[in-house]
Amino acid sequence: MIQSGAKVTVEETDAGTIIAILPDSSPWQRIALSVWSGVWVFTGILAMVGMLKELEKDTLPFLLVFMAFWFYFLFYAIRSLIWQRAGSEFLRLSEDTLDYKRTWNAYGKVRSYDFQTIKNLGTVNYDDKKFAKTYNDAFWTIGGEMIGFEYIGKKVAMGFKLSDAQAKDIVRRVEKQQRKQSKH
Repeated sequence: MIQSGAKVTVEETDAGTIIAILPDSSPWQRIALSVWSGVWVFTGILAMVGMLKELEKDTLPFLLVFMAFWFYFLFYAIRSLIWQRAGSEFLRLSEDTLDYKRTWNAYGKVRSYDFQTIKNLGTVNYDDKKFAKTYNDAFWTIGGEMIGFEYIGKKVAMGFKLSDAQAKDIVRRVEKQQRKQSKH
């Protein structure tokens, strides 16, 4: 499987520890995904135009199903391209919260999680889901969250395309800050 990864930087500031997770794919992977997207658009439009020219009542359901699948895969390809070019994740470990922001070219919302309410923090276990792990590691997908926890009954996942070592290091940093906060 051809994989992509993540580039992690850590910076200590007055506001806390800031961890940046940036997509790290090679130029040929971005070019391949761009070419695939272009071919997908071209062939999809050709197929739809051809079907519309010969449209009969009984072929309309097939056309609608075809268009639904075509738009679905186009959406995810374009989304992945944009993520590789302009996406990033930021974690800020402040005195009493973990702030998380997933950005698309600086657009994104910060979500704050109180350290006292975070439960079961750790790396995501893909051992029993080999297909999911392989699919999420592929360069044409965004997924592959490697860090997870429970927060007020909801599961939260973050850290796209991190290696096991990178994910464990970030978890250690969060746990350290969590222990430090619980002593106060």
